[in-house]
Amino acid sequence: MRTSARTHLYRLTLIFALTLLASTGCKKPDDAIRGHDYATPMTYFPKCVSHRFVIDSLPYAQLTRITYSAGGISDTSVPTDEEGIRMSQYDGSLYYHPVYMCHVAYELVAAYRKTADSAHLELAKKYVNRLILNGTEYDGAIYYDYPIDYKVHRMERAFLKAPWHSGMAQGEILGLLVRMFWVTGDSIYIDYAGKTFKSFLRPRGQGGPWTVFVDSKGCYWIEEYPTEIPSQTLNGFIYALYGLYDYYLLTRSDDVEEILQKSLSTLKNYIPLYRRPGKPSFYNLTYRHWSKRYHRMHIEQCRQLYKITKDEFFNEWADIFEQDFSS
Repeated sequence: MRTSARTHLYRLTLIFALTLLASTGCKKPDDAIRGHDYATPMTYFPKCVSHRFVIDSLPYAQLTRITYSAGGISDTSVPTDEEGIRMSQYDGSLYYHPVYMCHVAYELVAAYRKTADSAHLELAKKYVNRLILNGTEYDGAIYYDYPIDYKVHRMERAFLKAPWHSGMAQGEILGLLVRMFWVTGDSIYIDYAGKTFKSFLRPRGQGGPWTVFVDSKGCYWIEEYPTEIPSQTLNGFIYALYGLYDYYLLTRSDDVEEILQKSLSTLKNYIPLYRRPGKPSFYNLTYRHWSKRYHRMHIEQCRQLYKITKDEFFNEWADIFEQDFSS
């Protein structure tokens, strides 16, 4: 009986240890909790419904990309070029990643606003100059190059040949140029913002680069990954919209408002299609990828869209996504 009891106790201890290990040391980081879902049925609608939104003027404190990490902007562990501009790595090669560079520059601008340390602003200028130098002008619009061949989710059918361009980069850099004008007063940033905005007026089919398209239902899309069959990636679309919103606050242009209205209408039509009941939402529709990390972003983004429009639809969908999966 003693041997049996010791064996039972050993088994319980082993089970406890394995459970603890699974919940701590072996736990996957959020970035690794992702996959593809081809089983969840997709719902469709016949035609894009146009909505009219009231575009609210948020104070600076309620905008996105206004915070920074002191440790982050001084991080020396990342490879840089001779000007101190951080570079990214893909398949063993270093390259300039437009969105990553843009995010660093946003933090530098935020740090400058907070500390008045001109070193932050001078480095932000270098980032913006490099982005522009690495850009491609076509038909009066400037596109920010990704200089690498890339496969979305490592899929052969989602191949992008260098140089390719991302609607997410176009929108976020547009917002960055607005912020640079706000802190410097230099009209050169307005000029490049205008050229960047022109890319939103050139949908697929006009020749040359494209980062926006109109789908078969009449919905206007800002496309993060302009693959042959567009990916319809949600978070990249919304991040790009934030930059358009900043540009609208600056210009109050009818053209900019029209693109904002079309973009918001598309989101109101399509956001329900990203739902996976009881699970993290789809990252994109074409490749049916899902991710815990991006699911949380979708919740935050819907909350921000509510702030911009005061349309309860976006708050309601933030609640739905949160109820589906919030851990």
